[in-house]
Amino acid sequence: MNNDVLKTRTIPEQEWVDFSQQFTQDHLDWPATIEVLAGENGPQIVANELPFQGISFDTKGSRPNALSISAGQPGSNHVTHTVDLPLYIREADRPDGQVDLQIEPARGSVTLVHLHGPSLQ
Repeated sequence: MNNDVLKTRTIPEQEWVDFSQQFTQDHLDWPATIEVLAGENGPQIVANELPFQGISFDTKGSRPNALSISAGQPGSNHVTHTVDLPLYIREADRPDGQVDLQIEPARGSVTLVHLHGPSLQ
């Protein structure tokens, strides 16, 4: 059996709020890089290796219509990136313990969130 297989899954829309709460709890303070794939301008780094603070949803209306990703320390180097009208959220768990999220909006650029936990001792 190959233990080096990347495990990916698409999070069903009805699970987004619960997923974001659990994901935040499981990965709080992990070093996070937030990247926006900005088409002709190329990838844009929004946050680089900042402590992950969480994902939250604006739940107004019949479906969540905005997702916010926060990283950094309040009062200092802090970033909040918002994705309007997400269509898909995909999670990839890497064999080395790193986790990637891909958030695809209805319009605009795809956002990638790359997290890696504390080094194994």
